Order: sequence, then structure tokens, then C-alpha cells
Amino acid sequence: MVPLNIEICALFKSYLLICLWDYATGVILTSEVVQTQGANSLTLLSLADDPSPRLSAQAQVAEDILDKYRNAIKRTSPSDGAMANYESTEVMGDGESAHDSPRDEALQNISADDLPDSASQAAHPQDSAFSYRDAKKKLRLALCSADSVAFPVLTHSTRNGLPDHTDPEDNEIVCFLKVQIAEAINLQDKNLMAQLQETMRCVCRFDNRTCRKLLASIAEDYRKRAPYIAYLTRCRQGLQTTQAHLERLLQRVLRDKEVANRYFTTVCVRLLLESKEKKIREFIQDFQKLTAADDKTAQVEDFLQFLYGAMAQDVIWQNASEEQLQDAQLAIERSVMNRIFKLAFYPNQDGDILRDQVLHEHIQRLSKVVTANHRALQIPEVYLREAPWPSAQSEIRTISAYKTPRDKVQCILRMCSTIMNLLSLANEDSVPGADDFVPVLVFVLIKANPPCLLSTVQYISSFYASCLSGEESYWWMQFTAAVEFIKTIDDRK
Repeated sequence: MVPLNIEICALFKSYLLICLWDYATGVILTSEVVQTQGANSLTLLSLADDPSPRLSAQAQVAEDILDKYRNAIKRTSPSDGAMANYESTEVMGDGESAHDSPRDEALQNISADDLPDSASQAAHPQDSAFSYRDAKKKLRLALCSADSVAFPVLTHSTRNGLPDHTDPEDNEIVCFLKVQIAEAINLQDKNLMAQLQETMRCVCRFDNRTCRKLLASIAEDYRKRAPYIAYLTRCRQGLQTTQAHLERLLQRVLRDKEVANRYFTTVCVRLLLESKEKKIREFIQDFQKLTAADDKTAQVEDFLQFLYGAMAQDVIWQNASEEQLQDAQLAIERSVMNRIFKLAFYPNQDGDILRDQVLHEHIQRLSKVVTANHRALQIPEVYLREAPWPSAQSEIRTISAYKTPRDKVQCILRMCSTIMNLLSLANEDSVPGADDFVPVLVFVLIKANPPCLLSTVQYISSFYASCLSGEESYWWMQFTAAVEFIKTIDDRK
């Protein structure tokens, strides 16, 4: 195959021959490149007053030669220089008219920057559309991450004696983005800073009219997405409802697990106490012989520590967790205190029972005359609508079902917590204090009238006072103060 440069030279010679023949015969040829959809081919349209057959044949030969080498260049893989020469011939064919004389400069390489204006103008609409979509996407992300949707008011007045440095050429979107960038800089959020700066760079290309169109387009997209957003909202609400239901089921399962573990622990403790039955009987006999309350308390503590040590040495409890050991110690305490409950709860026997009976009758008489707005109680009027607080009365009525001082204290705590919750519901504007709580506690104790109230106070003070701390100690002090106040109320007034 003839080298490519030689082919181009032959092509150029043929073109010169045609031009010389046109000059000699006085025929002016008008050549024009017509670009069609099928293929980019060059067509010579010869316009002459008296065309001759020989001229038409030579023009046809020249066109065949051009088509031949044009197809040859497309089939081969030419070097960069050859491709540049070929492109230059096409550009020359597009730009010259039939009246221009051929020049050697038309065969030189033409760079990509020398493209016709029509080509660059054709590329601008695509770039503008892309820039618009890109700015719209970035602005939407910036608005989503912003902490405010109110644009700053454009003003050039001074604030606090300092000049306002707002650029009058900035539109509202640019001003808003500058405020967000300042906030991001203050928070040292590097990712947000980069995102906002890129968004502002894209938006600054547009004028105010385009920016308003951009905002209107975003608002229109939001309106179009409104049904889908409503659908997502309903789906989220459904998922949250399902999640809440599953969480409630999980709480039930965990509660059942806790009850089962405690029952299993109680069974294991029962096996331990059966092996120590002889020691327990000896402890009960020694406890009956004691008269001083301090001695009884010390003996109970010593015997419980003995059982705790025996449990730690038992094979069953070698691999028990800390929570299981605490449950086991509580089960041991309940079992032991249940065996000595009457001896510990009524140390003076009939004297304690008679004392409790007298107080019980006194409270029963008070319940007939004392109301929520009684002058001796001075309950704030805002809390009177919640009277008579039946849920709190139900809690304190069950105190006689518990045998250990720890469980009785927990019952008192539940009653106090119930009262505080009810008072908080009655007055949401303020937190109830001790002056609000104690009168209501007195009223609840009068209406509930729990049995053996004085013996309960004595029992807890003797065997659990040293263990009271924090919240338990506070509510216990409030409870004992309420009992003492009830003893001073005159039922005849």
C-alpha cells in the first residue's frame, strides 16, 4: 500500500489540476460541502454557463479520488498528525466557498480551539442543562442539611455600628449559603463546609431570575413528591407501631424469664435450707430467749451471714452469677424472717397487738370526718381533683402481706412513687415538693388504714434501719412523719 503521505500528495495534485483547468476555461466552480445523516461526504456542485463533458468527467474523477482516500483514512488507524491533516481538510471544506481561491494554509493542521462558532454554540445548551441539574441537586442537599429555611433579608444598613459587608450582587440563595458556611465553620464541620462551598460555586453562575426558577423547580419537585412522602410517613408510622409492639412483647418475655429464674433460685435455696434445718431450729430457739431488740437484730444478721457463707461453698452455687447470688440471698432472708416473723414483729406479744388495735380504731374514726380539703391537712387546691388517690391506697393496703422488712419498705416506696406520679399529672407546671406530698400521704394512710401500722414501723426500724440509704431513707422518713402526725390529729374536731 502506498504510504499515507504520498496518497495525500496525489490528492492535492489532482485538486490543483482541477483548479487550473477552471481558470483556463473561465468557468467558475462553486463547491459546497453538504452534510447528510447518512454519511459526511463532500459534494462538488459545479455551476458554469457552458459546462463541457470533459469538465464533468474530471470533476467526477476528482470526487472519486476524494471518496477513495477519505474511506482509506477511516479504515486505517492513522497517527495524530495524519488525523489532524484530515480534520483540517474537512474544516476547510466546510468554511470555504466556491469563490475563495485555494491557499496552502488550508492544508495546515487546525487545532480543536479553531472549531466553528456553531459547534461551540451547539455544545452550550447541554452544558447549561447539566449545570442547572447539578446546581439543583447540590442546593437540595444544602437545604436538607440547613438548620433554618428562612433566607436572610438583604439589607445594607449598619448593625451595632459595624458596616454590613453583604455583596449587593449576591442573591438570596448565595446569602443563605454564606450564613450556612459560617455556621459550618463555627462548628468545624469540614464535610459540610466543602459541600456548601461547592453548592455556592455552582449557584453563583446563575442570575437572580435563574435562581428563582431553581427554587421554584425544587418546590415543584417537593409538591410532586408529596404523595410519596405521605406514603413513606404512613409506612414509618406502621413500622414504629410494630416496633413498639415487639418491644412490649420483649418486655413480657424478659419478665417471664426473670420470674422463672427467681423461681429456680428459690427452689435451689429451699434445697440448701433443708440441709441446714437443724441450724435453723437452733437459731429460732436462741432468738426466743433474747429480750433486747439490738441483740435480736445482731443475731439475725449473724445467722444470715452464716447461711450466705454456706451457700457460697455449696456446689450448686459455684458458677452462679452475681444477680443469681443476690436473688438467692433475698430468698434466704425471706425464708428465715418468715420463720421468726411473729417473734420479731410482735416482740411484746399482746402489748404490741393492743397498741396497733388502738391506732387502727383511731384512724378509722378519722376516716369518717377527714376529707381532702380538711383544714388539718391543708392539701393544695390544685391537687384536690385527684383525690382520694385510690391506687396509692391499694399499694399500702398490701403491706401486711410481706414478711421481711425489705419487702415492706419496697411497698412503702411504691405507694410514695404512685402519689408523686399522680401529683405530677395534676400540676404539670411545677414539681410537687415535700409540703405538697406529706398532706396527701397522711390522707392516703387515713383512708387506707393499713393494719399493724405501729408494729410495722418498729419492725423496719429494728431490722432494716441500718440498710436504709438514698431514696429509701428519704421516703421512710416521710412515712414515719406522716404516722406521727396521724397520732396527733383529734378525731372530735
